[in-house]
Amino acid sequence: MANALPCKVVLIGESGVGKTSIISRYISNTFSSALNPTPGANFTTRTVSIEGSNQLIKFEVWDTAGQEKYRALAKVFYKNSQVCILVYDITRKESFNELKNYWINEIKLNGSPNLGKLYFY
Repeated sequence: MANALPCKVVLIGESGVGKTSIISRYISNTFSSALNPTPGANFTTRTVSIEGSNQLIKFEVWDTAGQEKYRALAKVFYKNSQVCILVYDITRKESFNELKNYWINEIKLNGSPNLGKLYFY
């Protein structure tokens, strides 16, 4: 089997939108409805085999804090990322508005050059 290619993934969004829950489900297939806010950021990995090849990808997943006091810190995490997942809560319109009004622009200004080529829907 080949060496795993690293892929830095960062989840961005307001506090309480479910970033940690998404990561828990993907990494360990678990869910907890009683999670505390992420302090700063958390890091975890998952290595995945690409079907039909012997290539591995090591996803380096960063869970960033959504509280406003940590916004400046978030730049450090998405700066060198290959993937940035924008997360919002469908029951809280303001969490979606913050993606449009703040996070998308921040990622375009401070993210990796490849992130500037993203398509935003």
